[in-house]
Amino acid sequence: MCIFTETHLLCTQSSYWFKHKENIKYMKNVLVTGGCGFIGSNFVNALLETKKYKVYNLDCLNYCSSKKNIDNPENPYYKFILGNITNKDLVRNVMTTYGIDIVVHFAAQSHVDTSFSNPLSYTNDNIYGTHVILECCKDYGNLDLFLHISTDEVYGDFGDDKKTETAVLCPTNPYSATKAAAELLVKSYYYSFGIPIIITRSNNVYGPRQYIEKVIPKFINQLLNNESLTIHGCGSSQRSFVYVDDVVEAIQLIMTEGKRGEVYNIGSDDEMSVMELANYISSKMIKRGPIPLRYETDRPYNDKRYFICDKKLRKLGWNPKTSFSSGLDKTIEWYTQNVGNHWR
Repeated sequence: MCIFTETHLLCTQSSYWFKHKENIKYMKNVLVTGGCGFIGSNFVNALLETKKYKVYNLDCLNYCSSKKNIDNPENPYYKFILGNITNKDLVRNVMTTYGIDIVVHFAAQSHVDTSFSNPLSYTNDNIYGTHVILECCKDYGNLDLFLHISTDEVYGDFGDDKKTETAVLCPTNPYSATKAAAELLVKSYYYSFGIPIIITRSNNVYGPRQYIEKVIPKFINQLLNNESLTIHGCGSSQRSFVYVDDVVEAIQLIMTEGKRGEVYNIGSDDEMSVMELANYISSKMIKRGPIPLRYETDRPYNDKRYFICDKKLRKLGWNPKTSFSSGLDKTIEWYTQNVGNHWR
């Protein structure tokens, strides 16, 4: 794997360097945490395609991550670093060694079901891990931006009005509570220490490379294996789905055009119940016959709806480009080709 030093670039890629030396001189050094995960890897791939950034991917490679998620790991402007965000010495060393300009913080445990059975691990990774990175950013003192990737679940499901970025946070499960707590730490470092932060909160993201515990890849994988679709409760909970490429575009736009200290919702109009989702996916994958369903006990608390307003982001010029039908077709195609061996 390539280590980015000016000596390395001059010695091994001199012709490229001299041809593009003005671009390289001003390339930003971006630390992406959790860049082998679902959204993080799609973001890393998109960022490398711009040829404007050197990307350092810090990931502990837990069960839902994979090095295979990176399209071109030999890219000379990409470096993978195996490690955990809770390791302060490692994070500090990465920031100082590579002169990090921007931190994009994806790394987190995110499966709601597991947060009910193993909540303390979520506290350690999502809260303590975020705090470690913030402390390193404070000590480093030379950061252009700390972009924190959060979730719509921090709002909870209270009320019928769309949640704007100033709404009170009312998380209802251990996962969303740890994400809300991490947000509060991020904001505190903005006010107390002047860390230049931005926070994003998105609806449910779907697409290729998402681990199969999430609802869309889970349903696809179950149908591919001729299994019944598992439904929590009666499947009435509403969810809004946004394709990962659109989310990545939103994050890139916020990274370059967003205002420090602000929060941006990344929303979607593609809203449906879990039962409607099961029927829709089945209609694309099963040509005839009844939909196989298996009902399971619902979560101790299952939010009914996440209803957010994304006008603030749209004012920056963002609009989702992928219809749910098109995005789902791409997702089904990817899992059909990859799900059997991708995370092995």
